Amino acid sequence: MTNEEWGFIRETAEKAKEAGIDEATGLHRTGLEVYLGTIFPNTIDWIHDTPLGWVSNVYYRMRPDYRSETIKLIVEFDGLQHYQNPDIIEKDRKNNELYNRLGYTVVRIPYFIQLTKKAVKTLFGKDVSEVLFNEKISSLSATGRNSPAYLCPAGIMRMAEEFMKFPEQYKTNIDFLKKQNDPFKSGVDFLENEYKKIITSTK
Repeated sequence: MTNEEWGFIRETAEKAKEAGIDEATGLHRTGLEVYLGTIFPNTIDWIHDTPLGWVSNVYYRMRPDYRSETIKLIVEFDGLQHYQNPDIIEKDRKNNELYNRLGYTVVRIPYFIQLTKKAVKTLFGKDVSEVLFNEKISSLSATGRNSPAYLCPAGIMRMAEEFMKFPEQYKTNIDFLKKQNDPFKSGVDFLENEYKKIITSTK
């Protein structure tokens, strides 16, 4: 596949098809399992949206988006609601701690981070030969109602913290939000302020 063939992540190929074309960019969506198949070509035991079940005589109801028992990896795709509700944000952190205690590595993919080659290396530590997603395409838009203006304060902080690991995608999204020239619905100032706070605190 060329990078034009890789679309915005959706949890499954079925949901990607249902979502259709993104109005702001004209780009389609791609199921996460398609990306995982390229990143981990030799892993064939992905379990989708199924309770962890019994582990050491304890039954766990959590349903990770994808998990592999052979490589002990859990992959979660965190949609918009994971940045709008402090309760969900706290639950994500607690689940991470539990998964780690059970011996899993956890990779969370924020809805605004796309799987470019650089992002795959950062998140999974894997080098892939595929071109993957084009990092020049923005994930956030004022018209898409997925911008910082639609997040809670804890969600904006979380977004800024995660963008620190992906500076190229941060710049792409900030530039696109500014180009849309709708500060009320974009909330671009909120994100920039949080991002600058982090930079200042680390100096």
